[in-house]
Amino acid sequence: MAATDHPLKRLVSLFINDFAAWLLNSPVRGARPLNVELPADIFTTDQVFRVTLADGHDLVLHIEFQGRRSHPPMPWRMLEYMSRLAVTYRLPLWSVVFYVGAGAGVDDTGHHEIQGPAAVVPLVWHYQVVRLWQLPAEDLLALDQPALLALVGQTRLDHPAVVLPAVVARLRQVPDAEARGRLLTALLALLPQEEIVTMVERLLEDERLLLDTPYLRRIREEGRLVARRRSIVEVLTIRFAPPAAALQQVTQYVETLTDEAALEQLLGVAVRSASLAEFQAAMTQEP
Repeated sequence: MAATDHPLKRLVSLFINDFAAWLLNSPVRGARPLNVELPADIFTTDQVFRVTLADGHDLVLHIEFQGRRSHPPMPWRMLEYMSRLAVTYRLPLWSVVFYVGAGAGVDDTGHHEIQGPAAVVPLVWHYQVVRLWQLPAEDLLALDQPALLALVGQTRLDHPAVVLPAVVARLRQVPDAEARGRLLTALLALLPQEEIVTMVERLLEDERLLLDTPYLRRIREEGRLVARRRSIVEVLTIRFAPPAAALQQVTQYVETLTDEAALEQLLGVAVRSASLAEFQAAMTQEP
């Protein structure tokens, strides 16, 4: 999820009107970002927008992107997000969770409640659940919304040889060159497999000048770093079953490392260490 987090947020921010119209199932006049840091301690959401609908009414659109793991569980996080957003902005509210990666959010219905005595239900909260990994790519293509097509790599792509040429052909029809380049860049950044990336790059041979290649290069580098960090944490978890506090310390430390070679070396230390203490000692040594 971490490797796709920034491209997803960037795509939504750049094309928020299109995403708002899709998620709210209503035409919109415009949208602007709101503060994602909520009061009563620093509590940060993923994205929050004030959306003006076609009829002139305003509402708050709140979007979260979530992978397979969430601590605390997503329903409890959403309850806190939604209650604070409601108190902060005092506007109609719609919240959406995009689940990214196979199996993410499989048990989340988006409808939750706290039971009271007898038949009383004192607390109910509801949000929209979009499991991108379950959404057929053909359904996304049928919507004919270019901004949404950049998500296709995160959907259920059963027939890439059929769907991807159609997606590229539709994105090539976007008249604004800058918007077209951003969408093609987002499409490539959100493709999950190298062979599919190669397939799309071949389809885009004559569009290379439009692509934000430094951004793509940075996203791919970040993806490799994320994989190395995850591997270190998983190896330590399997080998030593460390307490949550120790695992959090390791996770926070590896997040500070931006050199792939250093992460690769630390992964080797995780594999060879005879104990968690030995790994932690090596981890804190000065380079």
